[in-house]
Amino acid sequence: MLTMVVIKIDVTPTDLANIRFGYTPLMELMSSYRVLKRPEKRALYHRWAEEADNAIHDIDLPYLHTMATVPFYIPDFLTATPATTIINFEDEIQRLREVPLEVLRKNVEYAMKMAGESDILRHFIIYPREAMECLIEELRIYWHRTLAHHWSHMMSVLDGDVLYRARSLALDGTKAVLEGLHPELQLVKHQLVYTGSEKPDYVKKDYTLNGTGVQLVPGIFVCNLTWQIEPEWHPMLSYQARGTGLWWVENKDMPDESLEIALGSGRARVLRMLSTPASTGEIAHFLDITAGAASQHLSRLQQAGLTEPRRSGKRVYYHLTRRGEKLLALFA
Repeated sequence: MLTMVVIKIDVTPTDLANIRFGYTPLMELMSSYRVLKRPEKRALYHRWAEEADNAIHDIDLPYLHTMATVPFYIPDFLTATPATTIINFEDEIQRLREVPLEVLRKNVEYAMKMAGESDILRHFIIYPREAMECLIEELRIYWHRTLAHHWSHMMSVLDGDVLYRARSLALDGTKAVLEGLHPELQLVKHQLVYTGSEKPDYVKKDYTLNGTGVQLVPGIFVCNLTWQIEPEWHPMLSYQARGTGLWWVENKDMPDESLEIALGSGRARVLRMLSTPASTGEIAHFLDITAGAASQHLSRLQQAGLTEPRRSGKRVYYHLTRRGEKLLALFA
């Protein structure tokens, strides 16, 4: 999976008509380790990063470290496009054991091109199945120590993003959804153009899709737009999910006391619930309040620029604005 370069993707009307969504725990794992080892990114996840450091301080993870820290690339077999949402981490492990050897070697050879040779990458070339088992053991350790206990809360945020994008796709169209994934992504006629912040010439690429569609994959730890467009995988664009700071907040049973003081208990609870878009009736049912009370809280939050409504058919769903997301992250 290449990151932070310039790409152009020629798309057909059929590709644009076949946009699907999904996410995967293994992609979160690889992206999270990459964040953990990049000081400039850690600040965005500082509480989790401190917890993760403590959780793995007593072990070495050389295979994971090698695969997750290749410049501008994570080997594609570790970020395989999910055909749908993948919930069970062990399903990912089984898939890794079934990666064809020619695909595995192809990805590792590209990693060597980007990072240079190493003992571990050579191990994958010479004894790929043995090396894969070494990697799998480390993936399991890292997952269970750093992410497994957060996964249900992470899924809540990811599901909320998928729901938001799917509704936006129905209401606003394909162009709005694709350009909403990243400020530097544009759909110009039948070409997707992305200009990243770092642009090494040797990894700039042009792609042409063949009408099979595009999978959109939100991520908690995906800091920039990433993509995977290779013959072995369905075309994928991965992007940072809305409200990425909220998964940590959701590990608390109640909103932060300071947020309650600032907004009042009722509005704080409503604001926190809207990490996943919801209707007035859903909010009232979930929080066990009247529809009138929910409507009143929503009106005040909307006046403050923290939430906004979006109509889908006969129903109106409320979701957080960027200001609302930032406020919740501030009180995390």
